[in-house]
Amino acid sequence: MQSVIHRRITRTLALVILAGGLLSGCDSKTVGEKEVKFVNIEQVVNESGLAAKQKTHLEAVYKSLQGTAKQAEELYKTMTPEKAAQVRQADTKALNAQWQVQMQAARQVVADQVKKTAEQYRIAHKIGAILPAQTTVSYSKDLDISADLAAQLKTEKVTFGEMPTLTTKVPAQPAAKKPETKK
Repeated sequence: MQSVIHRRITRTLALVILAGGLLSGCDSKTVGEKEVKFVNIEQVVNESGLAAKQKTHLEAVYKSLQGTAKQAEELYKTMTPEKAAQVRQADTKALNAQWQVQMQAARQVVADQVKKTAEQYRIAHKIGAILPAQTTVSYSKDLDISADLAAQLKTEKVTFGEMPTLTTKVPAQPAAKKPETKK
């Protein structure tokens, strides 16, 4: 009988110690845990100057595409009205598609630069994860590293790539029939 009581006490004591250990560990931070920080991406892009650099690049792209459109207008004058309308429509589609590609490429360059800098920051500060603040319902403002990332990005050089080069194509004109020569 005493051994049964002794086993029950031992089990109860073991459960109390286990439960106490689990409960006390809920609020304490252990050495192996990683910290999570948050970043407001829109704020970082604006404060770092990346938005201004992207805007400047896209303005230059737009001017380049407008120059191509003006060259094409000169070529349309040499065509029949029907052919000019057809070629103008195709050129407009091509220019709009190129504009969309350039805008997407510029956004991607900015996003890649933010990701690269955030990764460097995460490694340097031994942070477990950096999450976008826009997708978070609530977080402590002392976990926001947006200002730090923006300051770090101000010194980064961003390359948007080459300006698009589009050339107008002169559609093949039907060859004029040559008078046949008699043999």
